Amino acid sequence: MYKWLIILLTTIGLPLTASVGRGFDKWPKGASPREVGSQVSKRFVEVPHPNFNGNPAPPGEITYPETCAWLGALRYAGVTADTLLLRQLEERFLPIFGPERRLQPLPDHVDHTVFGTIPLQLYAQTHKEIYRWMGLWYADEQWTMPHNTRHRNEYQALLDQGLSWQTRFWIDDMFMISAIQSQAYLITHDRKYIDRAATEMVVYLDKIQRPNGLFHHAEDVPFFWGRGNGWMAAGMTELLSLLPVDNPNRPRILDSYRLMMSTLLQYQKADGLWGQLIDDPTTWTETSGSAMFTYAMIKGVKQGWLDAKTYTPVVRKAWIALVKHIDANGDLDGVCEGTNKTNDRQFYLNRKTLLGNMHGQAPVLWCVTAFLEP
Repeated sequence: MYKWLIILLTTIGLPLTASVGRGFDKWPKGASPREVGSQVSKRFVEVPHPNFNGNPAPPGEITYPETCAWLGALRYAGVTADTLLLRQLEERFLPIFGPERRLQPLPDHVDHTVFGTIPLQLYAQTHKEIYRWMGLWYADEQWTMPHNTRHRNEYQALLDQGLSWQTRFWIDDMFMISAIQSQAYLITHDRKYIDRAATEMVVYLDKIQRPNGLFHHAEDVPFFWGRGNGWMAAGMTELLSLLPVDNPNRPRILDSYRLMMSTLLQYQKADGLWGQLIDDPTTWTETSGSAMFTYAMIKGVKQGWLDAKTYTPVVRKAWIALVKHIDANGDLDGVCEGTNKTNDRQFYLNRKTLLGNMHGQAPVLWCVTAFLEP
């Protein structure tokens, strides 16, 4: 009971005193988590619903990078008891019930279904039932055969294995799936949500994790792309944060997480961050994946999954370096544009970088909340 009280107070933003600790309580001017969280969340509120990498996202729906940043801003509002920010974030959502309904993604794909984390987190903080039912609809649809599909046999084979019909073994899936199912578990305490996410995670680990703990972008694309690996690091972190200790898959997931973190230690660049291709420190620094790795390590140190003496200096160096990439407007630079799998190393090195793209804004906010959580 006490464990659940701590989890809920941390997540829904009741007036607790935000804490850092674990060697994360003294920062250079401008680098404290509260300062950065305030700046980046304010920036999120200012920016209208973005298109995907500057191009219209058919049919103009809210895309997953915005969803992930929105979730980060909501969690920051919760852990700091910032009622003004919470109201602003809720006001951003309310038009979806009316004039902006066309922007609401349907739960027909992992990248769309993660949108359900927003109403679930809004319910956690406001207790308005409409958000609860909306969010659970997304979580449940991820494991419900879609109507009028041409892929019924294929999807049924996945469901028969206890997997989501949205399974595709892409590198970012296990953040999208873990986030929505974990949030559903958080507000319902129904083990089916977190247990099936753990089952899914283990299958992905068996399928795409390499012996060194990192992940190729895809089975036919043998490159350790930074942000792709960041999604897996963050996905394991999301899941482990709520996964009960008696879940039989927890030891495997924790071992895989620790293996990945230990390999990342080897490839932290001199500037404190990680490269566009992780295993080649000569490639250009990519900030969104670096922020995701930092988030995973912050949580690992504070949860006791990682050795604090080893990882605290790594986290501090990464966070201070990351903050230097945030401009006066609260926009993170050096964010790799959206990147599909391609079996061409130069393709990854030639990707453009974007300023203030939500792929990067999101994990900065995740880091902030991870630092401030008790």
